[in-house]
Formats: sequence, structure tokens, C-alpha cells
Amino acid sequence: MNKLGRLIPIIREISRVQKPGKKTLQKLVYLIERKGIKLGFDYSIHYYGPYSSGLDYAIHRLEMQGVLKINTEGMTHQIVLTEDGGLIWEGEEETLSGEELPLFEDVIAKFAAKSAYDLEIITTTDYVAQQLKANGESWDHDSIVKGVKKIKGDKFTQEKIEEAIAILQKEGYLEL
Repeated sequence: MNKLGRLIPIIREISRVQKPGKKTLQKLVYLIERKGIKLGFDYSIHYYGPYSSGLDYAIHRLEMQGVLKINTEGMTHQIVLTEDGGLIWEGEEETLSGEELPLFEDVIAKFAAKSAYDLEIITTTDYVAQQLKANGESWDHDSIVKGVKKIKGDKFTQEKIEEAIAILQKEGYLEL
């Protein structure tokens, strides 16, 4: 599987909804993978929530190849596909399979318009729940809230964490 080739159409679709920064792209790709689309990126917890150094590397490789530009002016590192990028990679893009496409479209429809801040709390909450589950620990509502608070301190209110849990349950990421 070509990670770079699969990443281009994902960035293209996200860019139709908003001009994503690196943080937003990290969170949306995390949610896409959690929905069941295997892109091959590994995640660990970082200052702004789940983070993949492999995804960051892939973004910079695409920039070096002229497929996208990372605009560092302003508060965020905005990612923009270049006009030439489509020509460079034409025919090399790997599209999503018939089973993956509805999952991808669902993530884009539900999450692509959200702010980086909202995506941070949603993905951090999901990451905490998945880590609790993987470690065989209790991953009930209270444990998840406590885990997010441990990582994020006072950055997010209990109400925001509970909203994130509700969103994740509604969208099928968490079954508590």
C-alpha cells in the first residue's frame, strides 16, 4: 500500500470543506483510520492529542515532491494541494475501495468542518478509551473522563469531555 498515494485524495476531500492545518489533518486521518480504513499510520499521545510521526513525515514528503505546500504564515501550518501536485501524482493515487468509501465519506461529513480544538478533544477522548481498553483497564465513562483530565489537565471542561464521549458513541467509535 502506498501511504502517500492514499493520502492525496483524503487531503483533497478535506480541503473541499476547509483548509486544514497539520493538527486538523492529523486528527481527521486518525478518525478515518479508527473508522476502519487502514492507512498504516501509528499514533501516540502528543501535546495536541493523537499524533503520528509517520503521517507528519508523509506530509513533508509530499511537500518536497511538490504535491502540496505547507503555509507557515499565521497561527497554523495550513496544508494546500498544489495545482501541479495533481499532475505529478496523476495515476499514482490509490483510491479507496468500495467498502472504504462510505466510511471515509461519513468521517468527512461528520468531522471535516470541526475546528482543530474540537477535533483535539474528540480524538484525545477516543485515544484514552482505546488505550484503557487495550490495557485491559476499565474504560467506562468515568475512567475516560479521568484519563483525558490526566493528559489535558484543565484544558477541557468535564462538559466538553462528556460531549466528546457522546459524539464518539453516536458515531460508533465507542460502545460503553
